[in-house]
Amino acid sequence: MQKPKLLKAIVERHERRSGDEGQTVFEYLGIIVIIALIIAAIVGTGLADNIANAISDALENITSH
Repeated sequence: MQKPKLLKAIVERHERRSGDEGQTVFEYLGIIVIIALIIAAIVGTGLADNIANAISDALENITSH
């Protein structure tokens, strides 16, 4: 007879959490916006070329040894 109690507890917990789903979407959207702003700042300042060159140089050093 413990299965119905466990199932009831799981359902009740899920019902309490369902109100947070909309908030989670906005949190993910906020993270995406922040990442997009960081990428735009990197590209806008020309730092992207420096990063790409540094990665290429590092890969060349690894593969040449």
